[in-house]
Amino acid sequence: MKKLIILLLLLPILLLSKELVIASYNVDNLFDDVNNGTEYSDYILNKHNWNSITFKKKIEHIARVICELNADVIGLQEVENENALKVLQHYLKRSNCKYPYSAITHKRGLAIQVALLSKVKLKHNRDIRVGYASNFRDILKVTLQTTPKLTIYVNHWSSKRAKESARLRSARALVKDIKKLPKSREYIILGDFNSRYNECQNISAKNNDTNRVCGIDTILKTYINGKINKLNSQIEASFYHYNLWSEIAPYKRWSHSYYGNKGAIDSIIIPPNLLDNRGWFYKRGSFGVFKKSYLFKNGSINAWEYKNGKYTGKGYSDHLPIYATFSNSLKENSKYESFFDKFWKLFVPRVKESSKKQLSQAKEMSLNELALVEKIDSPVIVKNVCVVFKRGDSGVIKSSINSKAIMLYKCAKELKEGSCYNLKIYKKKRYFNLDEILDLDILKDVAKIGVNSYIKEFKPYMMRDNLENIGDIVKNIRGIYSNGYIKVNGKDYKLYIKQKNRRWLKNGSYLYIKKAQIGYYKGEKELVVYSLKDIIKEN
Repeated sequence: MKKLIILLLLLPILLLSKELVIASYNVDNLFDDVNNGTEYSDYILNKHNWNSITFKKKIEHIARVICELNADVIGLQEVENENALKVLQHYLKRSNCKYPYSAITHKRGLAIQVALLSKVKLKHNRDIRVGYASNFRDILKVTLQTTPKLTIYVNHWSSKRAKESARLRSARALVKDIKKLPKSREYIILGDFNSRYNECQNISAKNNDTNRVCGIDTILKTYINGKINKLNSQIEASFYHYNLWSEIAPYKRWSHSYYGNKGAIDSIIIPPNLLDNRGWFYKRGSFGVFKKSYLFKNGSINAWEYKNGKYTGKGYSDHLPIYATFSNSLKENSKYESFFDKFWKLFVPRVKESSKKQLSQAKEMSLNELALVEKIDSPVIVKNVCVVFKRGDSGVIKSSINSKAIMLYKCAKELKEGSCYNLKIYKKKRYFNLDEILDLDILKDVAKIGVNSYIKEFKPYMMRDNLENIGDIVKNIRGIYSNGYIKVNGKDYKLYIKQKNRRWLKNGSYLYIKKAQIGYYKGEKELVVYSLKDIIKEN
């Protein structure tokens, strides 16, 4: 009983003694209420309703997010200067969420800088010069006064208005400094990179002036052999990194929205020595996006509002904060182990390494076996599965014409229709009785097929009130459209068309649907069309 009382008294200390939450947040032009001559034109004092009152509202809103996020260290992008940072620090202190330590870059003539707020004492910090032109922002390098030392690089790379070569310059300056660190030094790279985690896989023609060499993918080496480095991957390279977006299902990889286009241009990137359970290490599964309800409005990010040429004092930022937890309390790190860590182990048994390895091993399943499982807790390997249908980054796989069909939801970009693969599946769920894979890796490209032989002709029996055929792709559907239904041989079937531009679709139209999926929504089967190219209007 005495031990239990002592444990309860010390529990807050024990839980907090060895973990740090590290975050990154683009605060969207946090300018102060002083004219310095370097402001953006719409942030000149007393124009566009930018004044001391609006500045205070902006500070209040950003402080609310930071307080509720409650990270130990947070890298900030788009802070005008040290004055704006100090005002934010002061307001945070008044709000009882103190960040007594701070750092900011000091590049002259620049409208915005990168900064850092910390509850942990800073050992030292300095600016890393990227270039002298105004479109190159310095990188902030901060080393925390922790045991062992932990270095953080805060980045804000050139915007998408610049070509990829501008971001390459930032990446190379960063790597040059990293290679000067002591060999055992652990570090975290974070910020707004204006590059997606898979930039080189999707780079636009107007930005590609580097022959598909990109800052995050190629220079930081978060992609190797065309695949994102996942935390369980065995990488054969002397220099590489992990982007923590790799832990998140592809369809959830976003923290920024620009005119409705969601993207993952904010990142937290770590080196391999943050996975070795020595010194500081990343706490797996802790990476996330901060998504409080007030940060959204009408289904979109509740950005700082500029309307009719004026700032309204509403909204927050066009970015959401991202965060991850780092710890150094395992037994392997015994030289940094405190008395409290040792005390804690008297009450909490340690998981054996052999057990953890066993849990992380991938097991092999057939596609039909995988379909019987609602979700998976560890990776699964499926062999000889074929992509029978693909539209955009979604698709459908089968292992034979009569096998179960499983949906690939926003994770099929690297797969080709008509190709068969061995796949490693990381995440699977069931959505309204439709089996969906959300995250995967290609292990091997094994064969080619004729897609049409895997797709059955549509028959009315397929739409009976049962769970058979859900997920299947069917072909050659002819009928008359009316109010979201298609009448085939006198029977109405619900029709859902994914693409929004459906104005040409009028009641009474005769339709020929080349391919559709049998879906299931709210207790009713439906035909799902993914592209208008799969529909022909007939006279």
